[in-house]
Amino acid sequence: MRRRPSLRPGRSEAATPALPRRAAAGVVACLALGLAACGAGGPGAEPAAGSSNTAGASGGSAAAISLTDFHGRQVRLERPSQRSVFLVENAMNTMLAVGGGERIVGTGEIWQPTYKTAFLNAVRPGFSALPVVGSKNGTYDVEALAALKPDFVVLWAQTKSDKAIAAIADALKVPVYAVFLRSFEDLDKLALDLAAVAGKPARGEEINALVKEEMGKIATVVDRIPAQQRPTVYWMWGDIFGTAGTTSSASDLIEAAGGRNVLTGWKDAAAATEHPVVSMETLVRLDPDVIYMWYNQDLDPADIVSGKKVGTVDFSTWRNLKAVKNLKVFELKDPFVYDMMTGRLPAATAKVAKDINPAPFATWDVEAGVDRLMRAMYGVRYPGFAPTS
Repeated sequence: MRRRPSLRPGRSEAATPALPRRAAAGVVACLALGLAACGAGGPGAEPAAGSSNTAGASGGSAAAISLTDFHGRQVRLERPSQRSVFLVENAMNTMLAVGGGERIVGTGEIWQPTYKTAFLNAVRPGFSALPVVGSKNGTYDVEALAALKPDFVVLWAQTKSDKAIAAIADALKVPVYAVFLRSFEDLDKLALDLAAVAGKPARGEEINALVKEEMGKIATVVDRIPAQQRPTVYWMWGDIFGTAGTTSSASDLIEAAGGRNVLTGWKDAAAATEHPVVSMETLVRLDPDVIYMWYNQDLDPADIVSGKKVGTVDFSTWRNLKAVKNLKVFELKDPFVYDMMTGRLPAATAKVAKDINPAPFATWDVEAGVDRLMRAMYGVRYPGFAPTS
């Protein structure tokens, strides 16, 4: 997956301190004494006995957990995880949904934290104090990771041979679960696997049923829209001319929302790739009914409609596109709430559906739907993320 910030590990190309929220001396001391000798305490401490996430779904001792990650690797835990480190955000969001938040003792870098901090601290109290494992050029700070004494590590990897998998597994001798999401169906597997790791397998089923129910409500409306009335949509990633191929998850989102990916009319083999790049001439020829932007902090729909020059792109050349002339340029402005590759998929779908099909979705309350989803999935209200209890 590309251009989905939450799907990527959140790695920085700049050098990152080993533990931005802990003294580096603590890392050295732990490594010198051996992992078993490191004392507990602070945000990375062992969760207290009797906390809500127990070793077994029924509260008793649990059998070993065997999983297959997204690259076919076998991953085995002797018991539900007590000390998980999540180096990829969408998987961490899923762990929070299935009730494993208290077991998270460290994370990777968070992309666009402004949108997420209040939520994360509401769902996992003390989240902002958790240690952050830095990375550079695709390599994680293994010493910082070791200091957290994890029993389960989750990361993003495009291939089975990703060097980070071997580096962590070889150094720490702990289960490493690699995530690589290709479709919405992969979200079901992720929920079931992490619910098992959290010792709450039934919760994974509940989350998947919730998403299916909410998507079904949207589909009921979409199914009544005649095919010829469904608008063609140009999906705009952050690179402007980079778009959603016909086999991508963003294309699936467009269809679920009652639209048609405009690239279905592009007779080029690249149309079926994940992230094709089109020319201005191709965009003019395709002439979409709607332009839909993924979150872009440097560009707003108004910039496109008004014909501004932003960076190297002169949007005055877009003025004759149907989408621009008819003011049908939209943006998913909240990259957290509307992250399609999490259990919040229904929120993103509903938002896009109401924007591109305003008449069929005229009575649809998008914000109320987000609130309903947040309450059922995470136990918080929306907006504001106040706990429901």
